[in-house]
Amino acid sequence: MGDKNNKRKRLDHTSTENFGSKKNKRDVSEKKNEKKKIEKKLVEKNDEKKNGEKKNALPRRPNADQENQNGCRSHSSSNRLGVFLHSCDLVLELNNSAKQNSSKQKNKKNTFLYTKYFPDDDDDYAVMDIIYPSGQREKFALASSPKFEYDPIDELFRFVETFIFYFIDNGVKKDDEVDEHSDPKSHTDVQKRFTYSKSGLRNQNSIYRNLRSSIRTKRKDRFIEAIKGFNCQMDYLVQNNDLDPFLKDRKPEGCLLEFILEQIYARCCSETDLPNITKAKSFSDATYGELRFALVEEMIQEAGINGNSIFVDLGCGIGNVVIHVNARVGCDSYGVELNEARHEIADRQINEYKGRMTLWGLDQTGTVEVMKADFLNCDYVVRLLRKADVVLTNNYAFASSTNEALTRLFLEMKEGAKIISLKDFRTGANRNGPESILKVAKYSYPPDRNYVSWTNADGCYFVSTVRHN
Repeated sequence: MGDKNNKRKRLDHTSTENFGSKKNKRDVSEKKNEKKKIEKKLVEKNDEKKNGEKKNALPRRPNADQENQNGCRSHSSSNRLGVFLHSCDLVLELNNSAKQNSSKQKNKKNTFLYTKYFPDDDDDYAVMDIIYPSGQREKFALASSPKFEYDPIDELFRFVETFIFYFIDNGVKKDDEVDEHSDPKSHTDVQKRFTYSKSGLRNQNSIYRNLRSSIRTKRKDRFIEAIKGFNCQMDYLVQNNDLDPFLKDRKPEGCLLEFILEQIYARCCSETDLPNITKAKSFSDATYGELRFALVEEMIQEAGINGNSIFVDLGCGIGNVVIHVNARVGCDSYGVELNEARHEIADRQINEYKGRMTLWGLDQTGTVEVMKADFLNCDYVVRLLRKADVVLTNNYAFASSTNEALTRLFLEMKEGAKIISLKDFRTGANRNGPESILKVAKYSYPPDRNYVSWTNADGCYFVSTVRHN
C-alpha cells in the first residue's frame, strides 16, 4: 500500500501509467473554462471603470509625484502610516530655528529659546514620558519660552485634564462635582479605578490636584510624582483593556477632538510657518483665514455630514477642516489648495493626524488627502465634485468672478448635494443663472465665540442644496 501511494506521487505526463487519465483530462478542461470566465469578468470590470459605468467609484486622483496638464497634484502621504512628533522634538526644532535667526542678528540677546521650567533643574531642561490610552508614550520637554506660543508644560497638564474629563467624567462631571461617597457600583470600571483608589485622580490628594499645584509652585519633585502616578494608573487601564469601550468603533468628539486637533496644529504650524501661509494680498482669492472648531462642528451638523458622505473643501488652506471632518465622522475627506506653502503644511498635518489617532488608540477610517491644484482649472476636481455629498468653500474674500466660476462648477454636482459657504452665491441679478439651482439656508453665529480667525464679531454662513429640477 505504501509503494502504491509513492508510485502515485511520482506519476507525470511522460509516465506509462494512465491512472485516472480521463478524470484528469476532464478536470483540466473544467479549470480552463473557469479561468476563461474569470478573465472575461475582469475584462468587463476594467471596461466599466474606463467608461465610468461603475456607480460608486470615486475618480482616480493624479499621480502623487507628477502634475497633470492642469497643474493638479496630490500629496504623497494619503496612503502612508502617520508618525507623530514628540513634544520634546518640537521644542528642539523651535530652539534650532531661534538660534538660526539670532545668528543673523548680531549683539542681540536671544529671548526665544526654551529654557528649564523648574528652577531646581540642571542647566538644561528635563524630559518626561506620558502614557497614552494606546499604551504608547510621548516625550515632553519640561521647558518654557517667553516668546513662542507653544507651551509643553501647559499641553501636558491639559492632556491629563482632557483625559479625566472625556474618559473618567465622561464629559459631564467637573472636578468639584464628584461625590466620593456615592455608590461606586453606579460608575464604570474606569471611574472606579481612578475615583476610588488611594492614588486616583479624584480623591483629596489626587494626581490632578497635585499636578496643578506643582505647576503653579514650580515644584519639580511633586510634578514628577504626579506624572508617575498618572502613568501607573494609565498603564493599569491599558493592561486591563478598561479603555476599550471608549476607543473601539467610536469617533473622538467634544473636548478630546478639539485637544487632538490643537496638538496637530501646534506641531505642524508654528510661529515660524505663519508668515509663509498668511502672505497674500488682502481680500483676494489667496487671503488666508481659518474656520474655528465650534463653527466646523455646527457646519457638520447643519449639512448632515456622516460616515457615508464624501466631503470636499475647495481652497482648504492647511487642511484643518479636512482633518476635522474625517476625525469627527470618519468619511472620505478631500481638500484642494493651490498655495505651495499651505499645501506642504496640510501634508504634514495629515501625517501627524494619523500618528496622533494611533497614539490615542483611535481608529482613523476613510480617505483623507489634500491635493495641490487650482480648483477652477482641474479635471480631477470636476470629477470629484460629481461624487461629492458636501462641498465647503470659504469664499468670504473671493472676487465676484471667482464666485461666478464656482457656481458654474456646481452645475456638475448631483441632486441633493450641499455647498457650505461664507457668502451667498445668489447675486439676484440673474434668476436663470447657474446659481438658480441652489436652495439656500442662512445660519448665524454669535460674537465672542471665536468662530473664525479674522474677527470676533458675529457672522453667518450658508448651506445651499443643489436642485436641478
